[in-house]
Amino acid sequence: MAMSETDIQTGWIYRTSHQQERLVLGRDRDGRIVYVSKGRNDVAPFHNCHVRITAKRFAQRAIGKLRFVDDVQPYIVANKATTVVVREARRAGTLPVTSDRPST
Repeated sequence: MAMSETDIQTGWIYRTSHQQERLVLGRDRDGRIVYVSKGRNDVAPFHNCHVRITAKRFAQRAIGKLRFVDDVQPYIVANKATTVVVREARRAGTLPVTSDRPST
């Protein structure tokens, strides 16, 4: 059974109807879902090439959430998706992230 597109969230691992696991890294500039599959490497799971897909198609293939990953940044870097994933839109009442680097 397909899930709702609004249920797709960054950091969650989803299971597909073919028993595959997919970690959502975020969204690209066009709003597509950027994810990585678990793969067969037990030593380094979710270290494959990133994939971009529409939210509709991802929702059709996903059947449920498995678990949450607190920090997806190491996976974004390992999968060379740093230029693909954009920051989530700020929510009302949250503070923007500031850099530790001094401005030049």
